[in-house]
Amino acid sequence: MGRFDSYIETERNNNMLTVQRICGGMLQTNCYLVTDAATGQTAVVDPGFWNFQLETALEGKNVRAIWLTHGHFDHISGAAQVQKATGAPVYLHQDEESFLTDVNLNLSAMMGMRLPPVEAGKLLQDGETIFLGESQFQVLHTPGHTAGGCCYVGEEILFSGDTLMEGSVGRTDFPTGNWAQLSASLERLRQIPGDREVYPGHGSSTTLARERKINPYMGDTYL
Repeated sequence: MGRFDSYIETERNNNMLTVQRICGGMLQTNCYLVTDAATGQTAVVDPGFWNFQLETALEGKNVRAIWLTHGHFDHISGAAQVQKATGAPVYLHQDEESFLTDVNLNLSAMMGMRLPPVEAGKLLQDGETIFLGESQFQVLHTPGHTAGGCCYVGEEILFSGDTLMEGSVGRTDFPTGNWAQLSASLERLRQIPGDREVYPGHGSSTTLARERKINPYMGDTYL
């Protein structure tokens, strides 16, 4: 996958969390390194590729977990290599576990790919709280793009995978996709109190407040 353009940039850096975005792979997937400032503990979100930029970014990091928002190949292809390099367990929603091994569900067969095998270390449930150092995130089950898609909701940030993107949403025409479920998931995100910085699986970061106003699939006039 190194033949595809890739770049890394810091999205957020304050006294609570640092978020780095590495964009790469054939579908230009966003992989995030989120680090708790107090402890230096890091989680890798959606490693959909393995390349020099990601390998370099991991150097010196205290990686404690790999968080998957869903199981499509462009979000999990690098998980085995990250796990090998760091020893960190893979977290994903319990309804998504089969995507790790089913080549039709994760779409790798459609792309003519063979993914390195990876196993789940922790299966998550809706509403569960997970910790990264002194920071905590709530697991929000957001099916629709896939059956076990989920978002990771922090105090000020949200990793939305392919459920919510800037001005858009994920497709529902792949296996286990369901538009009615996605609409309900978007409503759950819309109802989150206050605002959050949103880090999606593809494209630029945005905010919940902005998406409530401009996203045609999530705005007050749509749902």
